Amino acid sequence: MVRPVHRLVLAVLVLAACLAPALPARADPGHLVGTWTAASDRLPTALGDQTIRMVVRTSVGGNGLRIRLSNVFGATSVTFQSVYLGLQAYGAELQHKTNRPVTFNGRKSVKLRPGQAVWSDPVVKRISPRQDVVVSMYVPGYLPQVTGHDRAYATTFLSDPGDHARQEASDMFTYTSTQWYFLDRVAVTTARTVRSVVALGDSLTDGAGQELDANRRWTDYLTHRVSAVAAAKRVSVLNAGISGNRVLRTGVGPSVLSRFRRDVLSQPGVRTVVVFCGINDISKGELTSAKPLIEAYKKMIKEARARKLRILGGTLTPFAGYQSWTPEREAIRQQVNRWIRTSGAFDAVLDFDKALRDPHAPDQLRAAYDHGDHLHLSDAGRRKVAYTIPLKRIL
Repeated sequence: MVRPVHRLVLAVLVLAACLAPALPARADPGHLVGTWTAASDRLPTALGDQTIRMVVRTSVGGNGLRIRLSNVFGATSVTFQSVYLGLQAYGAELQHKTNRPVTFNGRKSVKLRPGQAVWSDPVVKRISPRQDVVVSMYVPGYLPQVTGHDRAYATTFLSDPGDHARQEASDMFTYTSTQWYFLDRVAVTTARTVRSVVALGDSLTDGAGQELDANRRWTDYLTHRVSAVAAAKRVSVLNAGISGNRVLRTGVGPSVLSRFRRDVLSQPGVRTVVVFCGINDISKGELTSAKPLIEAYKKMIKEARARKLRILGGTLTPFAGYQSWTPEREAIRQQVNRWIRTSGAFDAVLDFDKALRDPHAPDQLRAAYDHGDHLHLSDAGRRKVAYTIPLKRIL
């Protein structure tokens, strides 16, 4: 039997429970997603006792930014004596009080042997989408062979001798380059619903034809489109293009097939792959049929599916009028595109050929989309590629 006083206490407790605010749900710790990348190669350059200052633009924002340094193609060990991360003001100048030290397993310096790559510790900083992040690193000693990305279409700043990574001013950075060195990935921690789409390609993806520091690759235009989507539904757009790259043969960069796992499948947070490559195999190679390219696509599709990734196929765009065009090579391009469109092998087809070709001369680019050599794309052409992709296919 419940006494009256106990009934009163019980009623008060029940009422308090009903009126009390609900406890907040446990915060989602999120996961690591790539927000920038550059496919690496062995660069025809050398560096010595300099500080390198590079500017890269994020795709999505997040917390706990990490960078990855690579010596995959190096001939000797590389020591990164000091590494800093800041925000760009203009040129090599950083925004005041934004430059932070980057550590690796708690240490300020890290040494990489040939073939190695390393992720940094998270930098305690909130990074916004489409933010110009500056990575400065001091590399002592002489390096005759450097891992990096040859055609950055962005300005990299190189210092006079010595360690100037910490300084925010630009006065010691007296040299410039258009390559990225050692840095091949930037990632952030963000909501688990946010994933990445990796664009695998050649110069048409890498950004050939744009002005320096313009950020007008088709992947940049796609990032701009995605930025209008609700934050929790966005995807990060990663550019894994290499100018001059071929699918089947190593030449300008490792072949697409040989780098597929490293540059695409191992990206943090990857969910979707866009394959838009093969025109160099046709225009510069010795193909006599579409079969070798088709078999290569099948291998990539199989590997992507094994990782439960979506893989989308882009048709190859026209190049009639380019110096190496022939009717025989045009026939192979048509065979490849027919297979991409009709085989059902890809999860979806992105018909870049149809979007960019001249309707009155379908073996040529439409004039407005032609950069001038009849192969590479104008700003309007790269924008058209981005707007040809249905967002529902990548979100």
